[in-house]
Formats: sequence, structure tokens, C-alpha cells
Amino acid sequence: MSLIATALLAAVINVSSTTPRYFETSDGKPWIPIGCNICFDRLYGVAAHGDAEVRANFARWLRSFAENGGNCIRLWAGHRSLEVMPEKAGIYDPGRIETLKGIVELCEKLNIKVKITLESFRMCLNEDVERGKANPKRVNFSYNHVFNRPLYAPYADSVTAFFRSEECRRIYLGKAQFLKDLGFGDSSAVYCWELWNEINAAAPIADYAPWSAWALAELKKMFPNQMTVNNLGSFSDVGAYQMYDELATEKDNDFMQIHRYLDAGACLDVCRGPMDIVAASAVRELLDRRPDRPAILAEVGAVQANHAGPFPYYPFDKEGTLLHDALFAAFFAGAAGCGQFWHWDHQYIDGNNLWWHFRRFASAIEGLDPIAEGFKPFYTESRRLRMYGLQGKKTAVLWCRDKKSSWEDELVHGNRPETLVDEIVPFRNCELDCYLPWEDCRTTVHSPKLPPFKRSIVVRVQADAVEGVVRAH
Repeated sequence: MSLIATALLAAVINVSSTTPRYFETSDGKPWIPIGCNICFDRLYGVAAHGDAEVRANFARWLRSFAENGGNCIRLWAGHRSLEVMPEKAGIYDPGRIETLKGIVELCEKLNIKVKITLESFRMCLNEDVERGKANPKRVNFSYNHVFNRPLYAPYADSVTAFFRSEECRRIYLGKAQFLKDLGFGDSSAVYCWELWNEINAAAPIADYAPWSAWALAELKKMFPNQMTVNNLGSFSDVGAYQMYDELATEKDNDFMQIHRYLDAGACLDVCRGPMDIVAASAVRELLDRRPDRPAILAEVGAVQANHAGPFPYYPFDKEGTLLHDALFAAFFAGAAGCGQFWHWDHQYIDGNNLWWHFRRFASAIEGLDPIAEGFKPFYTESRRLRMYGLQGKKTAVLWCRDKKSSWEDELVHGNRPETLVDEIVPFRNCELDCYLPWEDCRTTVHSPKLPPFKRSIVVRVQADAVEGVVRAH
């Protein structure tokens, strides 16, 4: 085997055969996704903002992300800034081809893995919705809107018709084949193909579920060395339970994904609470349904009520407390990687220059081997701390979050986080290897008392220190 072929083989990401709640590379090394939704350029087409600006923005985002330990992004191949076949089947846009290829090639150089989302339209897309002047959740309150996706419009007059149309299926697979022929099927960066963004926003289960089964199987044949997945909208209302139940039954869906937002308009109370609870509870929804597959919090963020726009307190979150909590809570609740935040651009992460949080998460998990450890999540609390833990064969690791310094306390009421002193963890007669992510430092103390810290702290102990102290969650 050539050196190039060996490198490509080692780069393939799979579900671990021995510890299937986590990922590994083809050479048997653990891979923990440190991900972010760097999906498209939302300003594309506004004024003179075109392909060159898209390429420049992605270059800046990706370099900042990779420099801080990020290793996984998502690209929407159906968004107007990246759609290589925008209007007519078989007619391709050279500028967007160059843009998409350039992004994937840069990811190869930066060792960033890419999940490509093939489609993203809903029941009805219009310019106001796309440019953020209207709320798609409100515009698309039913499944009866006129279908106006130009690429498929000659063959379907509704999304229901799209899902049943053989010609639309041919075009969909043709686009995937074109991307494969561009080299993405053999790229060391591309690890996964995603059917759609939030497919439940396009049609009811009865329409999209049979199509999803077909599409997953077809993409699995087309991309045998890469994973295939489906995803659904934010788990925030009563209908989400049934939709995620169905997702758990999809045969060729290689790992479980969930979207969940801090949303004041959500039906579920949990979506209006502290961000760590928003994220951790979402992961548990997946593990309850498929404990035998990796769980990924694939979209997480904060929005105005009912997704009317970005969170109004984003401009005040200069320290990135929301991002921090989503990153850490998901992984320590049992996900295969960190929570993957939305609003990556000027609206939050890039706008507030928060890329450094990914480095802090990478530092917190440095040296952990989920495959060898076979981590199992557990949870406990004290009066002041919520404690999310992972117990392995040799090591246990615990993320402790101050209950008081929530986003509401800091961003709404303007309170500064307190430095916590003399807090304890439920471990006795052992050394506590502590990482303080907000201070970016490590220290070792003797249990049970923690060193002074603010907001959160990560603690490692020998696995047997957990026995008889807390119960698996």
C-alpha cells in the first residue's frame, strides 16, 4: 500500500467496534469531535458580497478554529453560497465549485473533518426568510406552502411530491455523485454525508421517513468509506419525542444527532434553563434511544423566542459563557464530542472572538481515551455544583458547574461570577488532578476539597474513587 493510501485509510472515521458510543480512526485511535457549525456565508448575495468574500471568510474562520484545536465542521451544500447546482439539473456554477473545493482542500491542510449536508430547504424558501428578515419557523407553520426550489420545481409542486418523485431522487443523487467526482469521496477531510438540515421542517414523518431510508442506503453505497446521517430540528416541543424515536430506527444512520437551543418560546421547560442543562439533557435524549451509537449535540445555541433570530444577549456574552457550557456539558453528559455551536460568524463566535474556547475544551480532554476507558456517564450534585462525570476503566473525569453563575445571572442581571472556595467533590482519599478552563491552568490537590475556581472546573481521579459514591446516570 502506498504512503498516500495509508494516510487516507488512517484518516477514515468510523464508529468504534469495541466502544460504539465513540468514534475511532481506521488505525484504531480515538477521535473526539471538537466541532462547530461553520456551515455557509449568510451574507452571500448581499450587495457585492460574492464568491471571493465567501472564500476569504471561510479561510479566516477555519484558521482561527484550527489554531484553537477545532477538528470538525459542517458544510451546507444546499445553501446559496455553496450550491454548485443552483438552478437546473446538470448545470453547475464554476464560482461555487471553486469555493467548495477550496474549503475542503483547506480543511485537508488544517486536519479539519467535514460533514457535508446535501440539502437544506424547507416547505417554502423565499428571499426574506433566507436573508433573515422573516422567521422560517413562523412562515412555515404548516406543510401546505407552494414549493419553489428551482432545482426541483419542474418535477414537484410540493415537498411531498419531491419526496415521491423519481426524477427528484435522480437529481439529488446526481448532485452527490458530482461532489464525489470532485474528489470529496476520497478526501481525507470529508468523514460524513448528511441527508438534509432538519428534514422534519420540510414534511411530516410519513413523507420524509421512507425517503430518508432510501437516501441513507443510496449514499452508503456511493460513499462506502464515509458515514451517513440524518438530522432533525430542535428538540423543544412535544412533537420532537416521536420524531427522534423514528430517527433512532433508521438503519443506515451511523450515529445519533440532536439539535437543541436555549429558546424562551420553547414548549419544553428545559430549553429555557441554564445552558449546561439545555445541552446535557439533549444528549440524554439520544442515549435513551440508542445507547449503542455515538451521540452528538450537532446544533446548539441560543435564540430569540421561537427562533425569531439570534439571542439578544449574545452581544453581552463577551466571555463566551454560553459557548463554554455547550461545549463541556455535552461531552461530560456522555456525547462522543463537544456540543457543536451555531452562530459561528459575526453573530456570535467570530463577532465576540470566542475561538479560544475550543482550545480550552481540547486542553480539558487532553489524553483521554474513550475507547480504552469505555466511559459511562454519571451525574451528581452538591448545593452549589452540578457535576457531570464519565467513569472509565482506569480514569474518572468530572466537570463541575457553578449553579449560581448562569447565563441569566450574568447576562441579564449583570452579575460577575464568584470565585468558589472550599467546594468539595464526593471522592475520598485520592488526588484530584484539576484543570481550570477559565484560568487555563492545572493544579493537583487532595480530595475532597477543590481549589478556588470560577464557573467550572474539570477533575480527574482514579476510576475506583467513584465506586459507591455516585450512581451511573
